[in-house]
Order: sequence, then C-alpha cells, then structure tokens
Amino acid sequence: MTNERKQLKVLYDLGKAVVGLSSMEDVCQRIIAKTAALFNVGKASIMKFDVNDKVLKVIASKGMPADIASNARVMVGEGISGKVFKSAKPVLIKDIRTSGFETRRRYKGKSLMSAPVTCFPMHMGGEPVGVINVTDRKSGRSFSPEDLKLLAAIANQTAAYLHLCDLAEAARQTECFRRELELARAIQQKLLPSRPLKIPGFDIAGRCVTAEKVGGDYFDFLSGGVKPPSVVVADVAGHGIGAAMTMSAFRSAVRSGGVASFFSPAIAAERLNATLYSDLAVAEQFISMIFLQILPGDGDGHVIKYTTAGHHPPLIFKNGEFMNHSTRDALLGVEEFAEYHEKRIDVKGGDIIILYTDGLIEAASPAREKFGIERVKDFVRHNVGHPSEWLVDGLCKEAQTFAARRKIRDDITVVVIKAA
Repeated sequence: MTNERKQLKVLYDLGKAVVGLSSMEDVCQRIIAKTAALFNVGKASIMKFDVNDKVLKVIASKGMPADIASNARVMVGEGISGKVFKSAKPVLIKDIRTSGFETRRRYKGKSLMSAPVTCFPMHMGGEPVGVINVTDRKSGRSFSPEDLKLLAAIANQTAAYLHLCDLAEAARQTECFRRELELARAIQQKLLPSRPLKIPGFDIAGRCVTAEKVGGDYFDFLSGGVKPPSVVVADVAGHGIGAAMTMSAFRSAVRSGGVASFFSPAIAAERLNATLYSDLAVAEQFISMIFLQILPGDGDGHVIKYTTAGHHPPLIFKNGEFMNHSTRDALLGVEEFAEYHEKRIDVKGGDIIILYTDGLIEAASPAREKFGIERVKDFVRHNVGHPSEWLVDGLCKEAQTFAARRKIRDDITVVVIKAA
C-alpha cells in the first residue's frame, strides 16, 4: 500500500471512529486510542491550548497516569510540546537522550514525534490549537519521516474535529440560551396585567410587544382597597435581558406598599427615584415613566393626575382635539434628589387617553420613515367608537405592519383609557 493510500485509509478509519461523538474529550480520547494503536506506542497525548491560562493542557492521553495528565501544564515555547506549538512545525526526534530536550527519564523508548494540531488545508486560520505527541514505540524502532507525515495528517484531522466540537458546543449553548430566553419571556409576560383594569365609568386595556424575547417596557394596573386606581407605563433604556432585569426591579418597587398606596403621582415618582437611583446609577441605566391616577371629580366626572418622568406625556383626545401636557421632569435614575410635578385634567364621557412607549412612534418602515405621533392620532380619530382593547391591538398591529419587513427594534407598549 502506498503512503498516500495508507494515509487516506487512516483518516477514513479515524472519521468512522468519531462518528456519533459530540464532546471534545470523547473525540480526542478516541483519536488517541486509534493513533496509539496505529503507531503501536505505549504513550500518546493531545494537548490543547487554554486561552485563559495561556498554557497547553492534556485533554486526552494513553499510557499517562491520571494525576500527571490532569496536572500537566506546558508553557508556549518550553519543552518539546511548547516549541512545536510555537513553531507550528512537526518534530521527529530519533533519540531523545541526545536531543537536548530530555532532562529526566520520562520515556521508555528513545524516539518521539510531536505535531501541531493545525488545520492549514482547511484554511481555518492556520493557528495551532494544540499538539499531538506519540512515544514509547513497543517495537523499539525509531519513527520515520513517513510516520511523521502520517501523524501530521492526523493532527490536521484532529483540528477539524475540534473545530466541529466547538461549533456543536456553541450550538448547544445557543439552544440553551434560546430556551432560557423563552422561559424569561413567559415569566415576564406573566408579570404584566392579564386582565383589563375595571373601573366604573372607564374602559381600559393595555398590551406590550417585545422587540426581542424579553424587553424593557412595562405597564401595570394598580387598584384595590381605598387607594386611587393607577396606571403605570415605563421604559428602561435599551432592551434585552439587562433591561428586563431592571424592569423586574422597577415592578417590585412600584408594587411595594410605600409607592402603590395613597401618594400622589409626583410623590410616588420621587419615592421610586430615591429607591432605584443607586442601582440605576451603578448599572448606568435610567427609566422613563408615566404614573397616572384616576380620581372622582365634580358630579359625574373624573379627574386624572399624572407625572411624566422623562416619558412621553399622555395623548388626550378631548372634544375632537388632541392635547398633551408633560410635567417635564427628569428620568428616574438621572438625579438623586429629583423633584417631580404633576398635571390635573378633568375627563368626561368620550375622552380617550393613550399612554405609549418609544417603540410605537419610532417603528420604522423599510424606507426608514417613522410611524410617528400623527399616525397614532389619525388611527384614534377614525376609530373612536371601538373599545379600548380593540384600539390597543389595532395600534400595535398598525405599527408592526408599517415596519413591514423591518424587525421592530424597540418594545411597543400601548395603554388606552376611555371614559364612558
């Protein structure tokens, strides 16, 4: 059999041997077993470069005591393995005792081969990821240049397998991350109100559409007991897991007894800012928020009081016209001792109040045109007779349809309050 045919057969047999294996340790251990049998050696090992510790470590071996294999550390450029790794060139040593490498008796045989685990033929970067060593040939014969070529071919094949193992592990981690995101999304959705807020004389509904699996938008309905019914809409800077974690902390603060009680919106905002400021400052995050309360007014009417902490003011449709008044107060987490103010507006039957986050008006079309506040107004004008839940769903769908093929980049939250 020619050397080329022998090399192809060895690589073919090696490929069959690792089929079905997925972990790097199992693949390398199978390669070492096959390599040791091929060269009829008593000792063989694969060392992989640890990018964190900057040393070569044994990941598979034959003929090495387990404690030695697990504790072996070779610096780049030191010893046979370290020099082979640094030079990226295979080495054949016919007599270790006269090579200058051997400082103490560690090998039964005198011949040794070492090849860098590198994948030049596949153009995967050309940088070694480790080395493969064989020694202690049972026949006592020295290794030949043909043996070294075969070992180099096995090393290249090993590099390919290691690369595939890395890809498989990355895929597993991605799948695990995807499942964790789905779980986080399910938990986050359960933290949002599951039913509309029921207040005599009002029709109220809300919805949150996240740009990613989890997001930084939040809305809540607070009611019960003698405290005034309240609606909160908030938006953490950014989106994703970090924003979702901050929003969970915000929800806990909102629902704590000291905030969601008898305090006016302005005082509630001040207390929330005082509670969250240090954590937001450390995380370099901030939150925009609107805190709105619904109170009895004179006669059959009602009054809404609200604070806009850096958030879009409520869009109020009254007597066929739109009005919006902001308190122009600071975002939560920007000023430690910020002072907050509030607006007071009378509402009566037919009035509509829309609370929303950036994602609604900043949804962009393929031409990069924004949905904008005017489209929100037009939609409400043409659909004033529909219930709040219909308006909420309609606004979210309109923004998503407007974005068309462009994925929405920010969470969309809409709350509609209709006075009956």
